[in-house]
Amino acid sequence: MTEGEDMVQRKAAFLARTERYLSLGFDRFAAAEFVVKTGGRLSGPALDIGTGKGLTAMALARRGLEVISVDTDADEQALASFLAAEAGLRDHVRFACGDASVLSSPDEYFGCAAMADVLHHLQDPAPVLKETARVLKPSGILILADFSAEGFELVAGVHREEGWGHPISGVTMESAAAFLSGRGFEVTVRCSGHKHDVMVLAKKQEKGV
Repeated sequence: MTEGEDMVQRKAAFLARTERYLSLGFDRFAAAEFVVKTGGRLSGPALDIGTGKGLTAMALARRGLEVISVDTDADEQALASFLAAEAGLRDHVRFACGDASVLSSPDEYFGCAAMADVLHHLQDPAPVLKETARVLKPSGILILADFSAEGFELVAGVHREEGWGHPISGVTMESAAAFLSGRGFEVTVRCSGHKHDVMVLAKKQEKGV
């Protein structure tokens, strides 16, 4: 099988799962747009932590932002790059395979960051959250999003149908927000929709700045 044929097969599997979710009332693309829209007026460049299929990165790019999307899974990023290219967004997203706890970006580089459906995969979110705080500009916006209880149940059911599990670490947005509050962040928005809970945090400016 050629690389191109493999990508076509992987895209077909992604679309099949997307259709299954739709049949259960969950629109993955609409959810990504909802999460990003909740952040309000965003400035770039944007950091997307945990590429997945690239849906959050593409939602950020559709808002006119230049995006760097970081993930440790090169195969997932290859598919995300393929999907972004088909959507006409490939030139606006740079996919960087690497560990979000050791970013190469300089201090206060990004205007906003998003972490969607990532926290429940992390056993220890502290290193990633500390790096995110480091690279965000003062007044920068961080969007945290994860499945609601209903969303977790739906996703787990689809994974079971496919013979997979969907482990949850127990890390929550509340625990992440508590950690970040000690690093100059405050929660500005909490909302729910599209099988997701969303929390928006702003990085406070230092006094006198």
